[in-house]
Parts: sequence; C-alpha cells; structure tokens
Amino acid sequence: MSDKPDLAVELGDLSFNKQGGKFFPLRSACGRAPEWTSAEWLKILWHPSGFKDPSARRVSLCLETDEGTRAFFRGVEERLVRSLATQAQKDTRLFGKLQTESEVKERFLSCLKANARSGAFLKTKMDWDRLRIWGPKGEVLKEVGELAGRECKVRCELRQVWLMTGQCGLLVEVTDLMLRESSNERLDLLHSLVPQQECDAWER
Repeated sequence: MSDKPDLAVELGDLSFNKQGGKFFPLRSACGRAPEWTSAEWLKILWHPSGFKDPSARRVSLCLETDEGTRAFFRGVEERLVRSLATQAQKDTRLFGKLQTESEVKERFLSCLKANARSGAFLKTKMDWDRLRIWGPKGEVLKEVGELAGRECKVRCELRQVWLMTGQCGLLVEVTDLMLRESSNERLDLLHSLVPQQECDAWER
C-alpha cells in the first residue's frame, strides 16, 4: 500500500501491555496491521536515536515529508480521532472519564511534527533488530553507517493508537528501509571528490 487516502484503518479491542499501558491495535480490511509505503524518496533528518539512550535498539526515525505523505497521515488521524471519540464517549477506561470528540482531538498527538529548523516531518519508530534494510537495487544491506541527510523509501505498519491519561496518538513502525544510495556508493563519491590520502584517513 502507498499514499492512499482511502486506506481502511479500524480500531481493534482495547488492550494492555505488560507495563499496564493501554492501546488499540489497528486492523486493515484483511485483519492485519495496515501498511503504508512512501511513494517518493524522503530525507532522513537525523540519525535514528533513542530518547536519552545512545545504545537503544528501538529508536525514532524522523523523515522529511512531501504533500502526499502529509495528506495521507492527516486523513488517517482524522478518522482515528472520530473512531476513538466514539469509544471515549461511552467507556471511561480510555481516559478515566468520558470525553467528547473535541476533547479527544485536543489529546491526540499527531505523528506529523514541525519545527523552525527542519520544517514538517513524520516521526516514526523502528527496531534495529527487526528492521529490514535494502539498497537501491533491492540488495540487503547489513551496515548502513550514518543516516542523517540520506534519502530513503520506507514501508511502515500503522501499529496502534496508544493511550495515556492526558494524551494519545498513532504509532507508526518502520519495517523496511530502502536507501537511495548504499554506504559503498557514498564512499565511491567521496573518493572521486577528494584526494586519496584524505579518503584513506576518513576510512580509518
């Protein structure tokens, strides 16, 4: 699936993780987690990292967005807010008390972010131990090096809507990452642009 605004996304049953956190798993028409694949190459804004944990295996991946990506996720989140509000108007387990649609909308944290330096971007999650990484020709990559500033296409699962007392939001999990150029191609470009002795120093 790609940038399709009509992607079917439904809330599953209210569930609880091992830490007691609440969430709604998401389901597509076929019963599995809905998938989204970027249609265009998107720039990785920063090298993936964990919050205050440089050794984390589960990390955030932030991608520069095009209009198609923004429109897709805006549409999905609008439908999720309506579905969530339907539940919140009759079930106090979600937020501790009944909530109107406008109140749910105020609590909902979008996966579409923005700041003055980077503009609009999509915040996703990924797990280095589960992520499949591909080169531009579909070859499997084991080592990717620094990812900041590189272009990629991603396949994601719209995994769940997580719930906290004061907030909720959509969890987008990257399962596949295709880089527009492999690390070797970047190194070849480096060799062509700078003297050999400088390249050797960089490789060390």
